[in-house]
Amino acid sequence: MKKILFILLLAFTVNAAQINWLTTYKEGSALAAKENKPMVVYMHRPGCESCDFLEAKVFKDENLSAYANEHFVPVLLNVSKSDAPKHLIVKASPVFHFVNAKGEFIEETWYGGRNAKSFLKMLQEVEVKFTKK
Repeated sequence: MKKILFILLLAFTVNAAQINWLTTYKEGSALAAKENKPMVVYMHRPGCESCDFLEAKVFKDENLSAYANEHFVPVLLNVSKSDAPKHLIVKASPVFHFVNAKGEFIEETWYGGRNAKSFLKMLQEVEVKFTKK
């Protein structure tokens, strides 16, 4: 019985790793200003295979999700239906903008998918740039 409970607890812990995405730019920029954090704005679209892979595999990485949740305000927007400022609207997906609460770029926009290790490294580099300003 203890083994079953341990396995269930372990499975729950593994599946619990996730990025806590906000779903409006307005909410994200307000929280970023309040907490003095950079935003990572992830723009996706339905039917995007790279987006599906990121959401199913990459964003569930425990190290990546913990870092993103602690050091960033993560914002998830549909490229077709978003309240993002015009300078962030693009047709391609997946797209990642790294901006401050005012919508000013901290780092160049990323196009396409990444693995968890390279995504985590990019977030760490962006945070360093954000804290130096």
